[in-house]
Amino acid sequence: MDPRLAQLLQKTSLYGTLAKFYEHIDPEKHIYFYKKHIKYEMQLVQLYWALHSREDYPV
Repeated sequence: MDPRLAQLLQKTSLYGTLAKFYEHIDPEKHIYFYKKHIKYEMQLVQLYWALHSREDYPV
């Protein structure tokens, strides 16, 4: 697995877990962590498709 992909998976999971934890405890922290989760999730998907498209069409 690409190390960048692994790192983004870890961050996405961490911030998603923290957002869920704070969902009913502290709404401000929930929103803060949820925004970070979405940020890294978007980067993860972009990188995944970039890597995936290179495998389908080798140069």
